Amino acid sequence: MEIPLCLNIGELISRPNRFIFEGIADGQLQRWHCPVTGKIGMVDDFRGMPCLFSQAVNREERKTQGTVEAISLNHGIDWIGINQNRINGWIEALLRKNAFPTMVNTVRCSIHREIKVDDSRIDILVDNGERRTFLELKTPIHDFLLSSGNSFTQPSSETYFDRGLRHFKTLAKLAQKGHRAIVAICFMYDAIPFDPPKRDKWNAKIIDTISEATANGVENWQINLKIFPCSLKVSLCTQILRRDTFS
Repeated sequence: MEIPLCLNIGELISRPNRFIFEGIADGQLQRWHCPVTGKIGMVDDFRGMPCLFSQAVNREERKTQGTVEAISLNHGIDWIGINQNRINGWIEALLRKNAFPTMVNTVRCSIHREIKVDDSRIDILVDNGERRTFLELKTPIHDFLLSSGNSFTQPSSETYFDRGLRHFKTLAKLAQKGHRAIVAICFMYDAIPFDPPKRDKWNAKIIDTISEATANGVENWQINLKIFPCSLKVSLCTQILRRDTFS
């Protein structure tokens, strides 16, 4: 299953500050918006790195010609999405195509974004008229690695969940009320299957919160998306944590 994209190929030269990339496209020097203000993976030097960028719609009103959407660490063989702002729209578009039937069947369902529940906002609601499915999306990009064999390795486990513990608690309450509640880790590259972390003193709060939420019915899934200049494809959708995972 896929959705169309319209991205241009360029080559990065530098990242002069956390908001800007400089690069070359069509033989011209361009400046592109960087959608990540912090560190991007384990990358320190962007010189010569291929990228995919979207053209700015209102170029006269912007200081940049577009936004870098993905980079490649292996000469354009694989693309790593870096624009987390895209993920909700992409997943919504794929849900409307029923691209994840093993996770949630969306045939004859209404789909809504940004649903307020208690003191949280849940990314997506799928409603079939009989049962509601609340779906929260998490998109880690800060510490991906690429091995010498061109396969992605496991990032540090803490980065998956440390900013979303409130969402786990909210979703656990929804699951207890009879709704489906799902947390989906969305990788904008072909990541390896998630390996649950071992409990230690550094991640005890994270593990305990996820374990309790999972025991109360919250489902944990992994979605891998593969980015191409002209399309976005689903390469993996699988349930990764079950009730006995942390026992």
